[in-house]
Amino acid sequence: MKIASRLGSRNGDARAHRPVLIACLGDSVTHGCFEVFINRFGNIDTEYRPEKAYAARLQRKLRALAPTCAAGVMDCGISGDNARGGLERLERDVLSRDPDLVVVNFGLNDSMFPNVDSGVAMYERSMRGIFETILSHGSEAMLLTPNRMCSYVSHQVMDPQWRDIAADAARVQNDGVLDRYVDAARNVAKSLGVPVADAYERWNRLEKAGVDTTALLANAINHPKEEMHDLFADLILDAIFE
Repeated sequence: MKIASRLGSRNGDARAHRPVLIACLGDSVTHGCFEVFINRFGNIDTEYRPEKAYAARLQRKLRALAPTCAAGVMDCGISGDNARGGLERLERDVLSRDPDLVVVNFGLNDSMFPNVDSGVAMYERSMRGIFETILSHGSEAMLLTPNRMCSYVSHQVMDPQWRDIAADAARVQNDGVLDRYVDAARNVAKSLGVPVADAYERWNRLEKAGVDTTALLANAINHPKEEMHDLFADLILDAIFE
C-alpha cells in the first residue's frame, strides 16, 4: 500500500513529509466498548475503554516501528452504528480530516437486521458507497472484517434482556447470517481493489481449532476482550506492509 511508503518517508525525514493519519471507521468495537450493563436510568450502556481498542493499539505499534513518523490513528467508531450510518457521517467524521488511510469495520449491528436479504443488500450498497467515496477523495481504504459474535448464551449473561440479545446474536452467528454480511463486504472490497484485513477468517480458524471464541468476548455477545484487539491491529499492519 502507498501508506507504507509514506510512513517510511515521514520516518526518514519528518521535515520533508506531512504527518501520516489513519482513520478507523466502525461501530462499538472500534469505539472501544467492552462490558455492557443497565445504567441507573434503566438504559443499555457499555464500558468505554478506547485506549484499549485496536485503533489505539495500532497507533502504539506504528510508533514503535517508526518513531520519528509519530503516525496518528483516529478512532471514528460509534457504538451501535452500522454501515449506512458510517456512510452518512463519512465526510464529517473522516474525510474532512484528509486521512491517508481509512480502515472500515462494520457488520455486527448490520447483521441483526430482521430481514436478512434486504439487510445484506443495504449493507452491500453502503459498504460500496463508503469505499467508493474514500477512494474518490484520494485516500486509501482497507476492509477490516469483524470478529465472531457469541455462538451460545453464556452463563455470564445474567439479565433477561441481555439473554434475549445474546440468543439473537448466537442465532445470527450459527445460522450463517453474519457469514453472508462478511462475504458481501469481501466481494465489494475485491471488486474495488481494496485490501482486506480478515479478522473474521482468523476468528473462524480459532473456532474450528477448538477455541471457545464466545469466551473471548468481554460482554459474551459481540465485544472482544481487550487482548483480542491486538489481533485487529496486527492484521491491519500485515495488510499495510504486505
